Amino acid sequence: MGRKFKTKKSLGQHLLISEGVIKRIVDYIDVKKEDIIVEIGVGTGQLTEEILKRAPKILYGIEIDERVYPIIDERLKNYKNFILIKKDYFDVDMRNLVNENKIKLVGNLPYNIASLILIDTVFYINLINFSIFMVQKEVAEKLVAKPKTKAYSFMSVFLQTFFETDYLMSVPPRFFSPPPKVVSAVIKLVPKKELPIPLEEIKEYKKFVSDIFSNRRKMLRSKVDTEILEKSGIKLTARAEELSIDDFIKLFKIKRVDLKG
Repeated sequence: MGRKFKTKKSLGQHLLISEGVIKRIVDYIDVKKEDIIVEIGVGTGQLTEEILKRAPKILYGIEIDERVYPIIDERLKNYKNFILIKKDYFDVDMRNLVNENKIKLVGNLPYNIASLILIDTVFYINLINFSIFMVQKEVAEKLVAKPKTKAYSFMSVFLQTFFETDYLMSVPPRFFSPPPKVVSAVIKLVPKKELPIPLEEIKEYKKFVSDIFSNRRKMLRSKVDTEILEKSGIKLTARAEELSIDDFIKLFKIKRVDLKG
């Protein structure tokens, strides 16, 4: 079914067609009968069907491409625990969708917007049990990157502030239709037990981290008040990629206190 469907490059679509890989991903999802699962990007439903075979309480599938709706309807018509949300992910408010229930968030994310989706999921962190996503390997490497490495970036810091990130497996292009030009990877994101930044401050923290990573080769003293750096015990000559996640959190908190003062 997936092979007959013509993917759209503009939507970043690559359909996963390997049964073995699909089963492994769903093993990671660890479906329980009480689970509420939200899948971002149903496509032609290969991953969706394998999740449904394992009988979660309910699976909401979000899909923007109306060309696949008839394929999904036909493929999944016998599953009463499946609800298709015919919208763009960014037009869905998951709080309204699941009524503040905890969810498992999953999906083979469209390559062209995977980073934006990952960043957005932080704002739903109080709803998420954990997320399992397929992304480009390059994006996955950023999610687990450590300071002083090339891959360490705004996304590394922002996501790792709130989630424990785990690189589960690589997936070569041959397992997709059409085969992408890059290797993919499956990642797991588990919310930290204690959020270091309150929910109402996440937007502000996101901007703070983003600002520090703009012109990443510049020293911090050109972006952060020297008094704040001194209070944090961070060298004035340090650069963004040298700071640990704890350093970013500490800087942000001191800056906020200073602004209030």
